[in-house]
Amino acid sequence: MVKSSRVSRRHVAGALALAPCAIALRGRWAIAAGPAAASAAVVVDAYPAAAPAYAVVVDGRLTWARGLDLPRPPASLTKLLTALVLLRDPAWDDAAPVTVSARAATVEGSQLGLRAGESLRAGEALTALLVRSANDACVALAEHVAGSVEAFVPRMNAAAAGLGMSGSRFGDPCGLDSAGQRSCARDLLRLGGAALANPAIAARVRLAEAAVTTLGPAPRRLAFVNGNALVGRVDGVIGMKSGFTSRAGKCVIAVAVRGAHHVWLVMLGAEERWWTAAGMIDAAFATLPAPGA
Repeated sequence: MVKSSRVSRRHVAGALALAPCAIALRGRWAIAAGPAAASAAVVVDAYPAAAPAYAVVVDGRLTWARGLDLPRPPASLTKLLTALVLLRDPAWDDAAPVTVSARAATVEGSQLGLRAGESLRAGEALTALLVRSANDACVALAEHVAGSVEAFVPRMNAAAAGLGMSGSRFGDPCGLDSAGQRSCARDLLRLGGAALANPAIAARVRLAEAAVTTLGPAPRRLAFVNGNALVGRVDGVIGMKSGFTSRAGKCVIAVAVRGAHHVWLVMLGAEERWWTAAGMIDAAFATLPAPGA
């Protein structure tokens, strides 16, 4: 167990200072090539009851999988792609005020509780998007960068294509169920690797708790916990994202680091997410040789 602590904008800044260590390791974390290279080999389905689609990568090696290329709704795992698109925008500015529209304030699903007409800094809205999985912050940011959700979606699909996510198609920046929206475990491993290589994302997804403050004459402080229950609870987990919709079921993408070793896990449509994921991560590390062996 890892004891969690209360964090705020200052803690995000501190975590950003640590993020380059993840970047320095990205040669060893290059899972984008790992699953693709392993596709010709026989991969064991060690957990057939875990989820219709899952993948476990240990130190860059695809170890266990089921339905690796099975199209599935990705739910809020989509927000990792949304965050990448936002941060790659030439005009992105953490300090820029983002105004919450009526559409953003009333979006369905997970919310931070933002009100129409309120504003907050873009960087804080991004924290809410990645940690709380806040759909109101997500829509507000998409509108802030592209003018509308509809104008933002093509940028997502262009970014996904650039990452080699050939089995994916996105229709909503929050990951809400929409016609034709799909991804697969293989593509989400690629997305996870790209997201973790971005210091602003890596710093946020590892936070167990966070808080943001709205702007204006009557500011509100909104505190929240990470929707990914593995963070701060399972040894070594440093992110990344959980999600749920009625079509997608329970989903998660997680990465854990213990010593010099790392494990990636993607689960799509899991029946029992947290206990199963924690057990699979522990079992994956158990496949590695003991120190000194």
